[in-house]
Amino acid sequence: MKVLNNIKQYLIRNFNFENYTKKNWIRFSIKGFLALFGLFVIFMITVYFGMFGRVPTNKEVKLFRNMEASEVYSSDNVLLYRFDRENRLNITFDSIPKHVVEALISSEDSRFYEHSGVDLKSLMRVIVKTVILRDKSSGGGSTISQQLVKNYFPRNSYWVLSTPINKFEEMVAAYKLESHFTKEQIVEFYFNTVPFGDSAFGIESASQRFFSTSTSKLTIEQGAVLVGMLKATYTYNPIKFPEASKNRRDIVLNLMSQEKYISEKIKDSVTAIPLLTKQKRLSRHQGKAKYFTEYVRLIMNDWLENNRKPSGKKYDLYKDGLKIYTSLNYAMQQYAEKAVAKRLKILQYEFDRQWGNEDPWSDVPVVLTNAIKNSNRYKTLKKAGLSQAMIQDSLNKPVEMKIFSHDGDRNVNMSPLDSIKNSLRFLHASFIAMEPKTGHIKAYVGGIDENYFQYDHVTTKRQVGSSFKPFVYAAAIESGISPCEMYPNILIKYPQYEDWEPKNSDYIYGGEFSVWGALAASVNTVTVQLMEKVGLLKIINLAKNMGIETELPEVPSLSLGTAELSLLEMARAYTTFANYGKPMHEVVLIKIVDRDDVSLNIPPVKETKNVYTEKTGEIMVEMLKRVVFQGIAAPIRYDFQLFGDIGGKTGTSQSQADGWFVGFTSNLVVGAWVGAENPAVHFKTMELGQASHTALPINGEFLRMLNNDVSFQYYLKQDFKKSSKNVLKLFDCLSRKNVPRPVKDTIVDVAIDSLNMENLIIPTDSIAIPQ
Repeated sequence: MKVLNNIKQYLIRNFNFENYTKKNWIRFSIKGFLALFGLFVIFMITVYFGMFGRVPTNKEVKLFRNMEASEVYSSDNVLLYRFDRENRLNITFDSIPKHVVEALISSEDSRFYEHSGVDLKSLMRVIVKTVILRDKSSGGGSTISQQLVKNYFPRNSYWVLSTPINKFEEMVAAYKLESHFTKEQIVEFYFNTVPFGDSAFGIESASQRFFSTSTSKLTIEQGAVLVGMLKATYTYNPIKFPEASKNRRDIVLNLMSQEKYISEKIKDSVTAIPLLTKQKRLSRHQGKAKYFTEYVRLIMNDWLENNRKPSGKKYDLYKDGLKIYTSLNYAMQQYAEKAVAKRLKILQYEFDRQWGNEDPWSDVPVVLTNAIKNSNRYKTLKKAGLSQAMIQDSLNKPVEMKIFSHDGDRNVNMSPLDSIKNSLRFLHASFIAMEPKTGHIKAYVGGIDENYFQYDHVTTKRQVGSSFKPFVYAAAIESGISPCEMYPNILIKYPQYEDWEPKNSDYIYGGEFSVWGALAASVNTVTVQLMEKVGLLKIINLAKNMGIETELPEVPSLSLGTAELSLLEMARAYTTFANYGKPMHEVVLIKIVDRDDVSLNIPPVKETKNVYTEKTGEIMVEMLKRVVFQGIAAPIRYDFQLFGDIGGKTGTSQSQADGWFVGFTSNLVVGAWVGAENPAVHFKTMELGQASHTALPINGEFLRMLNNDVSFQYYLKQDFKKSSKNVLKLFDCLSRKNVPRPVKDTIVDVAIDSLNMENLIIPTDSIAIPQ
């Protein structure tokens, strides 16, 4: 009464209610009550129809399913990856023992079979005891169905109204679920959804984690332990706190006895049994081809934005059980991974032997400085407010850790600083194989070990070197220049480019090269002359039309490969050569089906058209074939016994920081890149760092394995389309004339394929490290 009187006095003072009679006050109170009731009704309606976003619509309720991870499959039906955040194994209601269901109902919702999702009687008990009588032992009042909603639909924050809104949402959602599903289905959903701690989600995972058995084989005492954990999964963890867990188990058994599910005799005999656990380490699906499946995830993120479930809501990769079928062939993927691992182990040995105890970044010390500052340990210490001296001291203190090696993981005692230095010394690689006619990616290796190095080098952009030159030559041929047209091998200073004077990597000048010979030997002087004759913009436009999406700088050094592009872009562009002028965009998703096996939309293949004439196509295939047969890429044939038709081009960037080879057969485009994480780290000499020694052998090893497997010989046995007589006549010339170096028109002497960076105009400084 005192509170009401205070309210009355406040209203009189602030709202001029001095003349209100008792009748007026009654009328005012009624209006106030009706207004509050109206607001409450509006609130209930908005919650019921999901205006706060958490309550499922009636359509969504009908489509409600167990949480199920989406899965990625290869074209040969190998499970590559499961998009799961949790160790969850779904089971059916029939797999759950009756005594486990009874234990759940006894301890969590004794009136489960009597209510329709909300137990009003239990709710009123909680309100009276907890709110009015302040009795905290009265329980929570949430039914099994409400707990299911809470587990399935995470709570939202509504500031001070979070608890009432979330609770009411759960009541409404529980009612909707029970209006559509049977009690047995509700129990099944619940047991598959509920967390048990120790990374176990759902009762099947919990049964394996704590008792090394399946749910269907749980004994009555084991079932009571697991159900007892639901009150507080950490407090009643049977491995960590066996005594507390046993006490809670016995409480559950006592409740089962009170509800007449078991007799007093059985209860007494079971409570006498000691708590025995048999723990099992749960391991999530480790996945295969992880760089590829991460690339699939990124593609699926875009797909999720543009596709909706029948309910109108977005699909969830981690809940909706999609089956994603991809173009990758897992057998080919294994060959690719073996090829990368084999070559990188050799290269790393050579790299470490060449540098010895020297730091490869000694001339650019900022490389190490930035690597330290970008490390997780440094960021954590910095965030904790430690001084630079304290951070340095911590980084120099040896700790137990696991590090990567090409012979397997190594457990070492090493300081974090030495660990950073160790990681900086590693060479990395990427590889891709795709079908030029379909665009299907068949193999995809983004690095040397996805557990230690998550950076995907298939999509990373690095300087491409001479692997860019075929675009220059294609533009030249399309402009009417003949393969046998001769160009002088001389130094030329270009005043229009600030007296730029491009040099050959072997520093040999004199004589002349035919156009096809200049490409085969990767001659810089002739390449730049062709660029000048054709025009830089024509080369840029052709490269874009062939599939290069990166913005290309309008600088003359572009013709020699100073652009930074990704391996994916280069492989895409090289499909144009294999298709005689028609590029093909990569294809990853072949089919997506939902958990009911209904096929869903997949992104359409990008339409392309011929970017140059068929005649140019025939000439370019012949020229790139000669690069392999008689030029700089010849080792791929003779070192790996690959005598079918192959075309391609190597590329080595500044200071041999990047090695490239992109090649093709009639039915496959392959590409590889090799380099350190930072371009400032590289081999000392061209002999070891050139692409023909680093990247090309990866392709050769992969193609050799395909060639030895009858299942994949299709990719190598089909020769290129036979060139017309008119095209072959265009090659009736030598590759060079009077070039000082005594070489034959064969593979006897091969020019080193590299950019000579002296005085070049470079679009971006590839070794500049951001501060």
